[in-house]
Amino acid sequence: MPRLLTVSRAARLVGVSRGTLQQQIQDGELPSFEGMVDIDDLTRAYPQVELEDNAMMEKIEDIIDNALKRARGEKLRKLISPDLSTLAARVASLSKELARIKKQNQFLTEILNETQNSLQELQHSDNSNPSLTALQAKLATAMAHPVNEGEDQLLIRDTVLRIMAAQVHIMPSGHEFFVEGNSSILEAGLSAGLAINYGCSNGNCGKCKAKLISGEVKKIRQHDYVIPEAEKNQGYILACSNTAISDIVLEADEAIHADEIALQKISARVKKVEKLNNNLILLHLRTPRTQRLRFLAGQKAQLSVIGIEPAEYHIASCPCDEMNLQFHICRQEDNPFAQYIFNKIQNSESLNIEGPEGGFVLREDTTRPLIFIAFDTGFAPIKSLIEHAMTLDVNEFSHLYWFHQANAKPYLHNQGRAWSDAFDTFRYTPQHIPNLNDKNTVTEYLKHISDDYPELSAFDIYACGPQLVIDALKDYLDRNHFPANQLFTEPL
Repeated sequence: MPRLLTVSRAARLVGVSRGTLQQQIQDGELPSFEGMVDIDDLTRAYPQVELEDNAMMEKIEDIIDNALKRARGEKLRKLISPDLSTLAARVASLSKELARIKKQNQFLTEILNETQNSLQELQHSDNSNPSLTALQAKLATAMAHPVNEGEDQLLIRDTVLRIMAAQVHIMPSGHEFFVEGNSSILEAGLSAGLAINYGCSNGNCGKCKAKLISGEVKKIRQHDYVIPEAEKNQGYILACSNTAISDIVLEADEAIHADEIALQKISARVKKVEKLNNNLILLHLRTPRTQRLRFLAGQKAQLSVIGIEPAEYHIASCPCDEMNLQFHICRQEDNPFAQYIFNKIQNSESLNIEGPEGGFVLREDTTRPLIFIAFDTGFAPIKSLIEHAMTLDVNEFSHLYWFHQANAKPYLHNQGRAWSDAFDTFRYTPQHIPNLNDKNTVTEYLKHISDDYPELSAFDIYACGPQLVIDALKDYLDRNHFPANQLFTEPL
């Protein structure tokens, strides 16, 4: 009997990206059954998997240590009790599953024994029937099937994972993510980079209402929003007020396209004003917990203060952290808002945000490797896209080319290096171009990309920069017969 795992859980078990397993399935290297992977096939594909997963074991030890430390004080014990109760509920859920499987196995074993006895009786009465002999031998072989040590290792790892994190499958999008510790389903989904519908995230508005199709959840906070009794009976819950105890399937509203997120007007406070160089500021804003900005990676928002004309900027942070927003503000003499940021802005000051806008967003319907091209400050939306792609963990490889005019390194050069150092599947190439205003010069430097990747049509390309360089990129790729539907651009 096959033991099936979701692709996300299988990837977590063997320590590879979900995109890597999806590519192996597409290439026919790993069999799948309606999107699920058999643990036997997974063991054969990854025979090197070891029993001990140090990261998971250390995490368990940390939880136990923290629990013991915090339990010494009544006040702190209340802080840890929800996490412990969630873990206890997950263990109880797994225990029920184990009891059910044991009972089922016992029933199947009895049927097999009865079948084997019946076959023996039939064989005694008809020794000349080769079909009976072959069937009995086949049954005996199946009942004596040896236990594969590798399968046991994966099953042990899977059991630990199920205690530490429950998996959520969202319908109809098919997105999946894990709920760890005592996070709410909504918080875990947002951290995984998904644009699940919500409003206050505090149990008041009901916008995160979702239908539980299967699995078990536990309420972790009370909510003022009243779910009608008829909807309760159908399995509706608030994602902001419940956590997952077992793996669950949830029917929930989720924004996939840019036009599916409504325009919002919120107020945020200045968390930090970071001067990157004389002409560029990295502005950190923090929104209220109950009024975060919903957006897709690559989109823009309008910033304003009272008495000053608003200005539009790309959001340079990941939608997986909607409370902490980043914007790259260039010094512009003809831009009153930029002048205010450079000369007058103070920490903790309030700014108004209106957004999101724009359709320069990540296409999630492909697992092709990605090439990101940033021209100077076109890095702002590219940074958001890269972080979002990393969070989704779908594309098996990506490469950032950052073309810049400054003689020094790009203004966030260390960010690119950090990604490259942290991820084996990410490459970073900064490239100095003397003049971004000359189309022929830009074209010459673009050739470096096709030199690196002669089969460029195997990639999706995302690029952001001044209109002139975007035009140069389009002309260059068109001459090289690059598929137009795999190029996504955003002019500054």
